[in-house]
Amino acid sequence: MEYDVIDTSERKGNGFNDLTGNKYGRLTVVGLSARKSGRKSYWVCECECGKQHLGRSDSLKSGYLQSCGCLKKEQDRENLTKNHRHKESHTHLHNTWLGMKARVSNPNNKSYSRYGGRGIMMCDDWFNSYESFRNWAKQNGYEESLTIERINVDGDYEPSNCTWIPFNDQANNRRTTIWVEWQGKRQNITQWAKELDFNRVTLYDRYHRGDRPPYLFRELEQ
Repeated sequence: MEYDVIDTSERKGNGFNDLTGNKYGRLTVVGLSARKSGRKSYWVCECECGKQHLGRSDSLKSGYLQSCGCLKKEQDRENLTKNHRHKESHTHLHNTWLGMKARVSNPNNKSYSRYGGRGIMMCDDWFNSYESFRNWAKQNGYEESLTIERINVDGDYEPSNCTWIPFNDQANNRRTTIWVEWQGKRQNITQWAKELDFNRVTLYDRYHRGDRPPYLFRELEQ
């Protein structure tokens, strides 16, 4: 499939970053595409295999996108051979690895909008090799009762930003979690409710009305 490119001559000199001619992995930028996603621009690229492919500016410049998909197919074939060798295709750890890859790279995945759709990626070392991820996991406290968690919820899946935590603790690190500091302690609403024997919904309602400690934790009126 071939894509149309649009004229960018009038945009030059106004802070416009023209990527035409740049090479990213196997992709060479041919020109700017008419397609846009919010403020993100798409570029028409030609892959070394001869196919054209659309690439988003940030994906190209970050190195996340390096081919039309042919590179991934080659890597998948290699990984398939490796996966048969390690005999772990249906284990919890291997499913964890597959789940991470899907969330950051598959637009059809139900969680993609919260991960790959907002720029969350997976480091190449893990994305391209289950063995690399498995080795890190086993050297960093992995147990089947734990789930992987990103320390910075806006950061990527990579060794410096991941840890293993109990399943029940995972909800505490969501972007929508409300954190409250009081008396030198920082906890979310659920944790404060449990510690103070309060109704969690009551604390949420008070917080959204603007109440803050210590008034947030006042006794209920009889």
